[in-house]
Amino acid sequence: MDGDLQHRDIADETLTDRIVRFLRRATIAGLAISLAIHLLLAIFSYLFVVDRSTVAHAGVGDDGFELAVMSEEQLSELQEAALQLAEPAVPEVPLPEVMDQELLSAPDTSDLANLLDPVEESGQLTGGGDLGDGSAIGSGGTGTGGASFFGVEAQGRRFAYILDVSGSMAYGEKMDAMRRALVQSIDGLDGGSQFLIVLYSGDARPLGGRAQWKDARDRDKAWARRAIAQINPSGSTNPTPAFMEVFGVRPRADAIYFMTDGEFPPRVAIEVASLNARHKIPIHCISFVSRASERVMRQIAAESGGSYTHISGPGGP
Repeated sequence: MDGDLQHRDIADETLTDRIVRFLRRATIAGLAISLAIHLLLAIFSYLFVVDRSTVAHAGVGDDGFELAVMSEEQLSELQEAALQLAEPAVPEVPLPEVMDQELLSAPDTSDLANLLDPVEESGQLTGGGDLGDGSAIGSGGTGTGGASFFGVEAQGRRFAYILDVSGSMAYGEKMDAMRRALVQSIDGLDGGSQFLIVLYSGDARPLGGRAQWKDARDRDKAWARRAIAQINPSGSTNPTPAFMEVFGVRPRADAIYFMTDGEFPPRVAIEVASLNARHKIPIHCISFVSRASERVMRQIAAESGGSYTHISGPGGP
Protein backbone atom coordinates (compact mmCIF):
# COMPACT_ATOMS: atom_id res chain seq x y z
CA MET A 1 0.00 0.00 0.00
CA ASP A 2 2.68 2.52 0.97
CA GLY A 3 4.68 1.61 -2.12
CA ASP A 4 1.74 2.41 -4.44
CA LEU A 5 1.18 5.82 -2.84
CA GLN A 6 4.83 6.71 -3.13
CA HIS A 7 4.88 5.74 -6.81
CA ARG A 8 1.75 7.84 -7.47
CA ASP A 9 3.33 10.89 -5.77
CA ILE A 10 6.42 10.54 -7.92
CA ALA A 11 4.24 10.33 -11.02
CA ASP A 12 2.25 13.38 -9.92
CA GLU A 13 5.33 15.39 -9.23
CA THR A 14 6.84 14.42 -12.52
CA LEU A 15 3.73 15.66 -14.42
CA THR A 16 3.75 18.90 -12.47
CA ASP A 17 7.38 19.43 -13.09
CA ARG A 18 6.80 18.89 -16.79
CA ILE A 19 3.99 21.44 -16.90
CA VAL A 20 6.08 23.98 -15.04
CA ARG A 21 9.01 23.45 -17.34
CA PHE A 22 6.78 23.79 -20.40
CA LEU A 23 5.28 27.03 -19.09
CA ARG A 24 8.72 28.41 -18.33
CA ARG A 25 9.98 27.55 -21.79
CA ALA A 26 6.87 28.97 -23.43
CA THR A 27 7.22 32.15 -21.43
CA ILE A 28 10.85 32.52 -22.36
CA ALA A 29 10.08 31.81 -26.04
CA GLY A 30 7.22 34.31 -26.00
CA LEU A 31 9.41 36.95 -24.45
CA ALA A 32 12.12 36.27 -27.02
CA ILE A 33 9.68 36.54 -29.89
CA SER A 34 8.11 39.70 -28.47
CA LEU A 35 11.53 41.20 -27.97
CA ALA A 36 12.51 40.36 -31.53
CA ILE A 37 9.31 41.89 -32.90
CA HIS A 38 9.75 45.06 -30.90
CA LEU A 39 13.37 45.27 -31.96
CA LEU A 40 12.39 44.97 -35.65
CA LEU A 41 9.69 47.59 -35.24
CA ALA A 42 12.15 49.91 -33.58
CA ILE A 43 14.69 49.44 -36.35
CA PHE A 44 12.04 50.01 -39.06
CA SER A 45 10.73 53.12 -37.29
CA TYR A 46 14.25 54.46 -36.99
CA LEU A 47 15.00 53.92 -40.66
CA PHE A 48 11.70 55.48 -41.72
CA VAL A 49 12.18 58.56 -39.53
CA VAL A 50 15.78 59.01 -40.63
CA ASP A 51 14.84 58.66 -44.30
CA ARG A 52 11.99 61.23 -43.98
CA SER A 53 14.24 63.61 -42.11
CA THR A 54 16.98 63.29 -44.71
CA VAL A 55 14.59 64.04 -47.54
CA ALA A 56 13.04 66.96 -45.72
CA HIS A 57 16.39 68.60 -44.98
CA ALA A 58 18.18 67.77 -48.21
CA GLY A 59 19.18 70.84 -50.19
CA VAL A 60 19.74 71.39 -53.89
CA GLY A 61 23.48 71.41 -53.48
CA ASP A 62 23.71 68.49 -51.00
CA ASP A 63 26.21 65.82 -51.88
CA GLY A 64 24.55 63.17 -49.73
CA PHE A 65 22.87 60.09 -51.10
CA GLU A 66 20.16 57.72 -50.00
CA LEU A 67 20.29 53.98 -49.62
CA ALA A 68 17.11 52.16 -50.57
CA VAL A 69 16.56 49.15 -48.37
CA MET A 70 14.26 46.43 -49.67
CA SER A 71 13.82 42.74 -49.19
CA GLU A 72 14.74 40.08 -51.73
CA GLU A 73 11.04 39.43 -52.31
CA GLN A 74 10.43 43.09 -53.21
CA LEU A 75 13.48 43.10 -55.48
CA SER A 76 12.18 40.01 -57.28
CA GLU A 77 8.77 41.61 -57.79
CA LEU A 78 10.37 44.74 -59.29
CA GLN A 79 12.45 42.65 -61.67
CA GLU A 80 9.39 40.74 -62.87
CA ALA A 81 7.48 44.02 -63.42
CA ALA A 82 10.39 45.44 -65.43
CA LEU A 83 10.43 42.37 -67.64
CA GLN A 84 6.68 42.71 -68.26
CA LEU A 85 7.06 46.37 -69.23
CA ALA A 86 9.90 45.54 -71.59
CA GLU A 87 7.65 43.21 -73.58
CA PRO A 88 5.42 44.97 -76.17
CA ALA A 89 1.74 44.98 -75.22
CA VAL A 90 0.62 44.82 -78.85
CA PRO A 91 2.36 42.77 -81.52
CA GLU A 92 3.92 44.80 -84.27
CA VAL A 93 1.95 44.90 -87.53
CA PRO A 94 3.78 45.81 -90.73
CA LEU A 95 2.45 49.00 -92.35
CA PRO A 96 1.07 48.69 -95.89
CA GLU A 97 3.13 50.15 -98.65
CA VAL A 98 2.28 53.70 -99.69
CA MET A 99 -0.04 53.90 -102.69
CA ASP A 100 1.72 54.56 -105.93
CA GLN A 101 1.53 58.27 -106.69
CA GLU A 102 0.51 57.51 -110.26
CA LEU A 103 -2.83 56.17 -109.02
CA LEU A 104 -3.70 59.64 -107.72
CA SER A 105 -2.88 61.50 -110.90
CA ALA A 106 -5.68 62.95 -113.03
CA PRO A 107 -6.93 60.77 -115.90
CA ASP A 108 -5.97 61.68 -119.42
CA THR A 109 -8.84 63.60 -120.98
CA SER A 110 -7.18 64.41 -124.26
CA ASP A 111 -9.54 62.02 -126.07
CA LEU A 112 -12.50 64.21 -125.10
CA ALA A 113 -11.28 67.16 -127.13
CA ASN A 114 -13.16 65.95 -130.20
CA LEU A 115 -16.33 64.97 -128.36
CA LEU A 116 -18.27 67.72 -130.10
CA ASP A 117 -17.90 69.21 -133.58
CA PRO A 118 -16.11 72.57 -133.25
CA VAL A 119 -17.64 75.79 -134.53
CA GLU A 120 -16.14 76.80 -137.84
CA GLU A 121 -13.80 79.78 -137.82
CA SER A 122 -16.19 81.68 -140.07
CA GLY A 123 -18.55 81.94 -137.09
CA GLN A 124 -21.25 79.80 -138.74
CA LEU A 125 -22.51 76.72 -136.92
CA THR A 126 -21.90 73.53 -138.87
CA GLY A 127 -25.16 72.74 -140.64
CA GLY A 128 -26.86 75.56 -138.80
CA GLY A 129 -27.82 77.86 -141.62
CA ASP A 130 -27.98 81.66 -141.37
CA LEU A 131 -27.81 82.94 -137.80
CA GLY A 132 -28.71 86.48 -138.67
CA ASP A 133 -27.73 89.02 -136.03
CA GLY A 134 -25.38 86.64 -134.23
CA SER A 135 -22.12 87.33 -136.04
CA ALA A 136 -19.04 85.48 -134.71
CA ILE A 137 -21.37 83.03 -132.98
CA GLY A 138 -19.75 80.65 -130.53
CA SER A 139 -16.36 82.35 -130.49
CA GLY A 140 -14.46 81.70 -127.31
CA GLY A 141 -13.54 84.00 -124.47
CA THR A 142 -11.08 86.83 -124.93
CA GLY A 143 -8.42 85.16 -122.77
CA THR A 144 -7.95 88.41 -120.84
CA GLY A 145 -10.64 88.10 -118.19
CA GLY A 146 -13.58 87.95 -120.57
CA ALA A 147 -15.99 85.54 -122.25
CA SER A 148 -18.03 85.25 -125.42
CA PHE A 149 -21.23 83.26 -125.98
CA PHE A 150 -23.11 83.42 -129.28
CA GLY A 151 -20.83 86.35 -130.11
CA VAL A 152 -21.92 88.33 -127.03
CA GLU A 153 -18.93 89.60 -125.07
CA ALA A 154 -18.79 89.83 -121.28
CA GLN A 155 -16.12 91.02 -118.87
CA GLY A 156 -15.00 89.55 -115.56
CA ARG A 157 -13.67 86.30 -114.14
CA ARG A 158 -16.81 84.40 -113.09
CA PHE A 159 -19.44 83.72 -115.75
CA ALA A 160 -22.82 82.08 -115.22
CA TYR A 161 -24.84 80.56 -118.08
CA ILE A 162 -28.63 80.29 -117.67
CA LEU A 163 -29.79 78.22 -120.63
CA ASP A 164 -33.22 77.17 -121.92
CA VAL A 165 -33.50 73.39 -122.41
CA SER A 166 -37.30 73.24 -122.70
CA GLY A 167 -39.03 70.94 -125.18
CA SER A 168 -39.04 73.56 -127.95
CA MET A 169 -35.22 73.38 -128.12
CA ALA A 170 -35.56 69.89 -129.62
CA TYR A 171 -36.89 71.30 -132.92
CA GLY A 172 -34.57 71.88 -135.84
CA GLU A 173 -30.91 72.08 -134.89
CA LYS A 174 -31.29 74.52 -132.02
CA MET A 175 -30.03 72.14 -129.34
CA ASP A 176 -26.96 71.18 -131.34
CA ALA A 177 -26.21 74.83 -132.04
CA MET A 178 -26.51 75.73 -128.36
CA ARG A 179 -24.25 72.83 -127.32
CA ARG A 180 -21.52 73.85 -129.76
CA ALA A 181 -21.69 77.52 -128.83
CA LEU A 182 -21.50 76.65 -125.12
CA VAL A 183 -18.51 74.33 -125.57
CA GLN A 184 -16.72 76.97 -127.60
CA SER A 185 -17.40 79.59 -124.93
CA ILE A 186 -16.09 77.40 -122.09
CA ASP A 187 -13.02 76.37 -124.08
CA GLY A 188 -12.24 80.03 -124.70
CA LEU A 189 -12.08 80.99 -121.02
CA ASP A 190 -8.59 81.52 -119.65
CA GLY A 191 -7.27 79.47 -116.73
CA GLY A 192 -8.00 82.16 -114.16
CA SER A 193 -11.72 82.25 -114.93
CA GLN A 194 -14.60 80.25 -113.46
CA PHE A 195 -17.92 79.16 -114.91
CA LEU A 196 -21.32 77.92 -113.77
CA ILE A 197 -23.96 76.40 -116.04
CA VAL A 198 -27.61 76.18 -114.93
CA LEU A 199 -30.17 74.60 -117.25
CA TYR A 200 -33.87 75.33 -116.95
CA SER A 201 -37.20 74.22 -118.30
CA GLY A 202 -40.00 73.81 -115.76
CA ASP A 203 -37.34 73.86 -113.01
CA ALA A 204 -33.60 74.47 -112.66
CA ARG A 205 -30.88 71.83 -113.10
CA PRO A 206 -27.28 72.91 -112.48
CA LEU A 207 -24.88 71.07 -114.77
CA GLY A 208 -23.23 68.41 -112.62
CA GLY A 209 -26.07 68.46 -110.08
CA ARG A 210 -24.74 71.24 -107.87
CA ALA A 211 -24.60 75.01 -108.32
CA GLN A 212 -20.93 75.75 -107.75
CA TRP A 213 -18.10 77.42 -109.63
CA LYS A 214 -15.84 75.34 -111.86
CA ASP A 215 -12.30 76.43 -112.68
CA ALA A 216 -11.68 77.04 -116.38
CA ARG A 217 -8.81 74.54 -116.47
CA ASP A 218 -8.29 71.62 -118.82
CA ARG A 219 -9.74 69.01 -116.47
CA ASP A 220 -12.95 70.96 -115.73
CA LYS A 221 -13.31 71.97 -119.37
CA ALA A 222 -13.12 68.31 -120.40
CA TRP A 223 -15.76 67.48 -117.78
CA ALA A 224 -17.97 70.27 -119.14
CA ARG A 225 -17.68 69.02 -122.72
CA ARG A 226 -18.78 65.56 -121.64
CA ALA A 227 -21.69 66.89 -119.56
CA ILE A 228 -22.89 69.31 -122.24
CA ALA A 229 -23.06 66.47 -124.76
CA GLN A 230 -25.60 64.74 -122.50
CA ILE A 231 -28.06 67.68 -122.30
CA ASN A 232 -31.52 66.74 -123.59
CA PRO A 233 -34.43 69.19 -123.97
CA SER A 234 -37.82 68.66 -122.32
CA GLY A 235 -40.49 70.49 -120.34
CA SER A 236 -41.85 74.03 -120.21
CA THR A 237 -40.10 77.43 -119.89
CA ASN A 238 -39.63 78.92 -116.42
CA PRO A 239 -36.29 80.72 -115.90
CA THR A 240 -36.91 82.10 -112.39
CA PRO A 241 -35.62 79.01 -110.46
CA ALA A 242 -32.39 79.13 -112.47
CA PHE A 243 -31.85 82.79 -111.57
CA MET A 244 -32.42 81.91 -107.92
CA GLU A 245 -29.71 79.23 -108.18
CA VAL A 246 -27.19 81.62 -109.71
CA PHE A 247 -27.85 84.48 -107.30
CA GLY A 248 -27.51 82.06 -104.40
CA VAL A 249 -23.91 81.14 -105.28
CA ARG A 250 -20.97 82.79 -103.50
CA PRO A 251 -18.89 84.55 -104.60
CA ARG A 252 -21.29 86.21 -107.02
CA ALA A 253 -21.00 86.13 -110.79
CA ASP A 254 -19.33 88.97 -112.68
CA ALA A 255 -21.65 88.47 -115.65
CA ILE A 256 -24.64 86.27 -116.57
CA TYR A 257 -25.64 84.88 -119.97
CA PHE A 258 -29.40 84.27 -120.24
CA MET A 259 -30.70 82.42 -123.32
CA THR A 260 -34.19 81.28 -124.35
CA ASP A 261 -36.10 80.25 -127.44
CA GLY A 262 -39.45 80.37 -125.67
CA GLU A 263 -41.94 82.67 -124.04
CA PHE A 264 -42.51 83.47 -120.35
CA PRO A 265 -44.65 86.03 -118.52
CA PRO A 266 -43.52 89.64 -117.84
CA ARG A 267 -43.37 88.97 -114.08
CA VAL A 268 -40.03 87.19 -114.67
CA ALA A 269 -38.40 90.59 -115.29
CA ILE A 270 -39.71 91.82 -111.92
CA GLU A 271 -38.46 88.67 -110.15
CA VAL A 272 -35.00 88.96 -111.70
CA ALA A 273 -34.78 92.66 -110.85
CA SER A 274 -35.65 91.87 -107.23
CA LEU A 275 -32.87 89.24 -107.05
CA ASN A 276 -30.39 91.60 -108.70
CA ALA A 277 -31.41 94.82 -106.96
CA ARG A 278 -28.45 95.01 -104.63
CA HIS A 279 -25.49 93.99 -106.80
CA LYS A 280 -26.58 94.84 -110.37
CA ILE A 281 -24.80 91.99 -112.11
CA PRO A 282 -24.96 92.58 -115.89
CA ILE A 283 -27.25 90.06 -117.60
CA HIS A 284 -26.65 89.49 -121.31
CA CYS A 285 -29.95 88.27 -122.76
CA ILE A 286 -30.08 86.20 -125.94
CA SER A 287 -33.33 85.24 -127.70
CA PHE A 288 -32.79 82.25 -129.96
CA VAL A 289 -34.87 81.82 -133.13
CA SER A 290 -38.09 83.04 -131.49
CA ARG A 291 -38.65 86.67 -130.41
CA ALA A 292 -41.62 85.78 -128.20
CA SER A 293 -39.90 87.04 -125.05
CA GLU A 294 -37.91 89.86 -126.63
CA ARG A 295 -39.72 92.62 -124.76
CA VAL A 296 -39.16 91.00 -121.34
CA MET A 297 -35.53 90.18 -122.13
CA ARG A 298 -34.82 93.73 -123.24
CA GLN A 299 -36.20 94.93 -119.91
CA ILE A 300 -34.00 92.49 -117.95
CA ALA A 301 -30.92 93.57 -119.91
CA ALA A 302 -31.63 97.29 -119.48
CA GLU A 303 -32.31 97.08 -115.74
CA SER A 304 -29.15 95.03 -115.07
CA GLY A 305 -26.75 96.98 -117.27
CA GLY A 306 -26.36 94.06 -119.66
CA SER A 307 -27.19 93.62 -123.35
CA TYR A 308 -29.81 92.05 -125.57
CA THR A 309 -29.09 90.03 -128.73
CA HIS A 310 -31.36 88.04 -131.05
CA ILE A 311 -30.09 84.98 -132.92
CA SER A 312 -32.38 84.25 -135.88
CA GLY A 313 -31.32 80.68 -136.85
CA PRO A 314 -31.21 77.76 -137.16
CA GLY A 315 -34.77 77.22 -138.34
CA GLY A 316 -37.63 76.64 -135.94
CA PRO A 317 -40.47 74.06 -136.01
